[in-house]
Amino acid sequence: MVNMRFLFLSFVFALLVAIFAVQNSLPVTVSFLMWSFQTSLVIIILGAATFGALVIVSLATLAQFRLKRTIHQLRQRLSDLETENNELKAKLNSGAAQVESDRPAPEGQAAPSVRL
Repeated sequence: MVNMRFLFLSFVFALLVAIFAVQNSLPVTVSFLMWSFQTSLVIIILGAATFGALVIVSLATLAQFRLKRTIHQLRQRLSDLETENNELKAKLNSGAAQVESDRPAPEGQAAPSVRL
């Protein structure tokens, strides 16, 4: 649902930029470093909006890749910790069984005798 809302708002924004660009169709002179050329303001506005969109998409894609890598690393760490936890539980259970067998008999009960 969030993606649909974002897509809809992006479309509305693009439509507003296009309407603004068409209403400002005067020819302008663009100077950049040693170059100078004359073009329609529509081209400049749409070009700047397109360039901005490409920058945003590039940055979002880079962030998405970083997040995926982090998720992968965290899942691997979780798996390692779960394995370590299971090993420690097994050691604890075997240690508890060892302690139980080594524990002296409570008062009032005879200790088990070993017959030879």
